[in-house]
Amino acid sequence: MRTRQALRQAMVELAEESALEAITVRAIAARAGVGYATFFRHYADKEALLADVADLLTQEFLRRVRPLLEQRDRRGAARSLCKFVEEHEALHRALIAGGSGETVRAEMLKTVMGTLAGARTEQPAGVLPDLLLRHLVAANLSLLAWWLNNPGKVDTETMAEIIDRLVLTPVGLLRVDPPAGV
Repeated sequence: MRTRQALRQAMVELAEESALEAITVRAIAARAGVGYATFFRHYADKEALLADVADLLTQEFLRRVRPLLEQRDRRGAARSLCKFVEEHEALHRALIAGGSGETVRAEMLKTVMGTLAGARTEQPAGVLPDLLLRHLVAANLSLLAWWLNNPGKVDTETMAEIIDRLVLTPVGLLRVDPPAGV
């Protein structure tokens, strides 16, 4: 466990200092204080480590925002999301908006979808609820990627309002009863 944690921490630190494409397994292992071969006992490649880091980051965020979503505080949830991204800006920039952004966003989408779907008290009928959830997560990740790629264009509070108005409120207003035949 300590080695995996050291490797994750090394990845986070290096991602905050360099572009993901420039980070090598050797650099990660050296920063973590482990041997090159040790890295491969824990992860198949750099992308597997990156996916693990993204998964842990996503889980941490979901723990923070879940109470707000349960209270139907959409603006609070959007604000929490933006503050969380801002707290880990360099890492999110590397994960969501960097060169590996599409791959990492796909992993984050999968993680968030699985977590939120698993938190449901009852399974909804039809595909519309799953499509709404997928839209919600994908749209948020896309907006965050834009925000991270355009530093200084909007502040945290404005970005939270944008996410609330463009994604959370419209999705919250939609009926989730599936149309006939769906």
